[in-house]
Amino acid sequence: MEVKQIVLDLCALNDEQEWFEFKENWFQPETLGEYVSALSNAAAFHYKKYAYFLWGIDNATHEVVGTTFNQYCEYNKEPYQNYLARNLSPSINFGFEETEIDGNHCI
Repeated sequence: MEVKQIVLDLCALNDEQEWFEFKENWFQPETLGEYVSALSNAAAFHYKKYAYFLWGIDNATHEVVGTTFNQYCEYNKEPYQNYLARNLSPSINFGFEETEIDGNHCI
């Protein structure tokens, strides 16, 4: 399924679920790793193939507002994605996908 459609489908739900999270620009490098682990566990518990952490979505209204979050940033002198992959234990397969919805950048 296309990333844009996944975002729109999740936004259409009444409430966030344990296996997906909405944020606009939030970024706390170490805490994000904890989120990834928790979302992954919740997805498995609810028999979901994937968990989602979506940037560019208003947490309260589920409106697509766009984000300035940069998944290519550096943290502790290395690319953040490398840092995250190296520090997740057990190792979790994850990826960042980008899309534009009504001119708003979402990740």
